[in-house]
Amino acid sequence: MDKRALECFVALAEELHFRRASQRCHISQPGLSQQIRRLEDQLQVQLVHRSKRHVSLTRAGVVFLAEARKVLFTMVRAVDLTRETDRGVVGHLRVGATASALFILLPDIAARFRAALPHAELTVAHLTTAEQEAALKEGDIQVGICHPPVSDPALACITLAELPFDVVLSSDNPLTRKRILTLKDLADETFILFPRDVGPRLYDQIISLCHQQGFSPRQILEASPAQSIVAMAACNLGVGFIASKVQHYDRPLAVFRKLSGPGPFLTLGAASLGEPQPPMVRQFLDLATAAAAALE
Repeated sequence: MDKRALECFVALAEELHFRRASQRCHISQPGLSQQIRRLEDQLQVQLVHRSKRHVSLTRAGVVFLAEARKVLFTMVRAVDLTRETDRGVVGHLRVGATASALFILLPDIAARFRAALPHAELTVAHLTTAEQEAALKEGDIQVGICHPPVSDPALACITLAELPFDVVLSSDNPLTRKRILTLKDLADETFILFPRDVGPRLYDQIISLCHQQGFSPRQILEASPAQSIVAMAACNLGVGFIASKVQHYDRPLAVFRKLSGPGPFLTLGAASLGEPQPPMVRQFLDLATAAAAALE
């Protein structure tokens, strides 16, 4: 029993006319008759009542028509799904993202992903950059939105965006009288930073910039995630640094100020296993690049 025989039977069952059915199937009438008889022989069941002027389905033929339509639909869908999977438009993509990426970039990427690939499934896990590297190697995720660089040379990583940081401080801090701050303005302040094991590059970057400006932070408190930094700053325990795009952490008694001159920046990148990359991964990376460009 093949697809062609099923198509011929469905056409005859719907047309109830050999000539019209043969035209629809682009086959001769004798050829159509042979397909139907071969199908009946395989089933050992009569499907069609035939006469010179009339064609009708047997009771078995009526039942078989419904099932044949299902089979044909399934066959067509199987071909479509296979081709769509090869093009990367269906399937399941697992993505890891840091906390800042979840707030800054993932909402736009996810919206673009759903619009471009409506039949694909996207799941996102909150992972640090180090956790993403391990998850990529284990196959638990296929893409990581991270803070470059990555340490594993087997991973490919592209830079998506570099975003400046704002200073977050208590509304009681005298520095709030200034609309724009410099790093030197913070020389006498306690710094509230992400732990170095969470964001080593950012931590070292801030300390290095302070040294370049001729001072070291008076004291360093560590906090994570970013909401905790904002909360501690609001309590006047020190000043923190929050990516300028993450303004939904606003709290009563917390104030944000722009930084002028040398200052830290947040780098967002996309890490994945090296070539060859699955089509869906390539499409996700293209969408992530477009979403990052829209941040400008």
